[in-house]
Amino acid sequence: MTTVGIHLRGKSNSIKDLLVRIARREHLEVSEGDSTPFSIYASAWLERKKATLARSTYGDYRSIWKKYVLPHFGNKPLCRVTRVDVEEFLGSLPAISAKRKNNIMVPLKCLFNDANRRGEIDESPSENIRRLKEIKPFIDPFSFPEMKLFLGHVDPHYGAYFRTAFLTGMRPNEMIALKWSNVDFGMRCITVREGRVLGIEGPPKTMSSYRDIDMLDPLFEALWDHRQEPRAGATYVFPGKSGRPLEVNNLRKRVWYPAIAAAGLRRRTMYQTRHTFASLMLGHGEDPLWVARMLGHTSLDMIFKHYGKFIRNRSRKDGGRFLEGLREAEASANGKS
Repeated sequence: MTTVGIHLRGKSNSIKDLLVRIARREHLEVSEGDSTPFSIYASAWLERKKATLARSTYGDYRSIWKKYVLPHFGNKPLCRVTRVDVEEFLGSLPAISAKRKNNIMVPLKCLFNDANRRGEIDESPSENIRRLKEIKPFIDPFSFPEMKLFLGHVDPHYGAYFRTAFLTGMRPNEMIALKWSNVDFGMRCITVREGRVLGIEGPPKTMSSYRDIDMLDPLFEALWDHRQEPRAGATYVFPGKSGRPLEVNNLRKRVWYPAIAAAGLRRRTMYQTRHTFASLMLGHGEDPLWVARMLGHTSLDMIFKHYGKFIRNRSRKDGGRFLEGLREAEASANGKS
């Protein structure tokens, strides 16, 4: 296989610089017999994918390239990257979750498959490298008293945000992108049409995430009152104190965890607001199909997989509800006789 090699002059290996130099054919030497440097091919691949990726996905891939992939593989000839190299790369990743490591491997595997299809390499060095086993998310919902305690200790500027999170089950990235144009007080409904990831707004990744959320009475009152306050944004429902859109990591560190500590509660992730909504609704007998729709799930599979224990333990799956209904029916019949 005859390949074309591209050699860089200079020290800059930034993605932007590489792409500009590729486009202008500046500061590049082309020679027969050598493979394209990994950094050149990887940067060009990412640029080609930009048009077909969601903005947030492209931003994540770009971050993965800059932080992990390019520093590791550098200008090593693409055709000389082996399975051992890929395994060493996976092993060199810092102490991050298995899920994140798997996510990092997704674009890298796509790159090698693309290079194989284009004839740059004979086979993908990432072929048959298995996904790491991911730890099942720990669901640790708040009880009603804990939820009330938390809301009593959170910074008042963010009170409406967390009330909404607990009463809708919305994801954090959906919350920070929520606009007043998506809140319909007349229909008592919130429409979810976009999310904000890494500072970039875009549509949800799945069709089921496009959804209409019912505003329960306490949520309606909380948002109505919030709308009248100066802290409410003109566009975004929950802006930061500066008026700009919130950033999830900043909110977690500066607001969520301090409120958890101040309330004397067990440390939990901010995503537990979503789990709290689901577990409390199911535990109090709400229709699982309704809960699934509110959360943006297409079927009951995820509901039973993650929250089945709350349905069993809190909804008295022991015939108790049937007996209550039977007694009520008998009492009604006796009253008529």
